[in-house]
Amino acid sequence: MAFVNFWLDLVALVAVGVVGWVSTMLQVVFPKPTLAAGWRLWGLDFNQWRDVQFGSICVCAVIILLHIMLHWNWVCAIVATKVLRLKVRPDEGAQTIYGVVSLAILLHLIAGGIIAALLTVQRPA
Repeated sequence: MAFVNFWLDLVALVAVGVVGWVSTMLQVVFPKPTLAAGWRLWGLDFNQWRDVQFGSICVCAVIILLHIMLHWNWVCAIVATKVLRLKVRPDEGAQTIYGVVSLAILLHLIAGGIIAALLTVQRPA
């Protein structure tokens, strides 16, 4: 298990580094997006680099999710004993249900935020 955690953490470090580098490059190298037409870096324009940024953020999110899944027993133990101050930890079945419910709530919050943004965005006349 330690071997898997090591590689997952190493991939997470690289992925976060890519997100940080691309984000900084978009802020520092390119002008504002409305002025970036025609600007290219290594064959990619601003919008393509922004797509690389979004893709690397998605990779980071998947890695973080895998990391939490691999450490879920520990997360549940900390929440149960340190936060909720329970004497007995929930069994693995209950922990799995808590994990699925937590993920479902998180995904619904993200989707709700996206839907709210789509419904309230102000488009030019």
